[in-house]
Amino acid sequence: MKKASLIPTESPNPRTTQLDKASPRQMARLFNAEDFNAARAVRQAAPYIAQAITCAAETLLGGHKLIFIGAGTSGRLGVLEAVECVPTFGTKPSQIIGIMAGGKKAVFRSAEGAEDDTEQGKKDIRKKVRPGDFVIGLTASGTTPYVLAALEAAQKEGARTALICSNPEADTRHVTIFIYLPTGPEAVSGSTRMKAGSAAKMALNAITTGAMARIGKIYGNLMVDVQPSNHKLISRAQRLIQQLTGTDEKTALRLLYDSGKNVKTAVLMYHQKLTRAQAQARLRKHQGFLAEALHEK
Repeated sequence: MKKASLIPTESPNPRTTQLDKASPRQMARLFNAEDFNAARAVRQAAPYIAQAITCAAETLLGGHKLIFIGAGTSGRLGVLEAVECVPTFGTKPSQIIGIMAGGKKAVFRSAEGAEDDTEQGKKDIRKKVRPGDFVIGLTASGTTPYVLAALEAAQKEGARTALICSNPEADTRHVTIFIYLPTGPEAVSGSTRMKAGSAAKMALNAITTGAMARIGKIYGNLMVDVQPSNHKLISRAQRLIQQLTGTDEKTALRLLYDSGKNVKTAVLMYHQKLTRAQAQARLRKHQGFLAEALHEK
């Protein structure tokens, strides 16, 4: 394993050595130029992100859990990804889980020492993981003891594992899929909330969104399993029904409420002239895939 001083994210960045003397406009341009490297890094990792998409979809279809675990910025990104899947894709909170070194309080207040606690990493993952689950570790440096210990424990428990990091020489002994994001030195050396964090967020977005598409929670490019839990999301669900049925706003809103606030059920009720119960039964028959349910003969 590399010495800490040679870890890419910790190395000096020759392009930003005069950052403290730059004007605000120059700073904005410098940061933006560096951020392009995050997108390039994700593109290079596409084959491995694709593997993770497949694994995540198989895991969820099999009734198992997708678990993100990390520390610091990386941990917070995992928690954020897990939380956002609930309203966006209608997943249950128990299906996609984010675990943060230091616990829930560390999401809002830094607990940097928690990342060194290997025993706690093992303990935290063992509370949640079961055979067949898919655990994705998040550590920009690839050296975080809490995360590496958790991955080792998860593998021993029968889970599949992946690691998202920006260090090509990370410890991958207990990892099935290695998603290396070559973001290079940060604009502010070692501040991985910048490029490395952005790249990790993009990778996570791709993994969860890709998995959701493969398990029937996206129709075309529409989030048809959105949970209409507030006015904005109710309006979004209404617009989706309008788009997929060609009805007016009033009819779409009635369909939304008649369906129990479920876009897929509403669309199926309209096109197939089904009751709510019949539409729900047909969706269950097709494992939630709207396209298959609509085209059933």
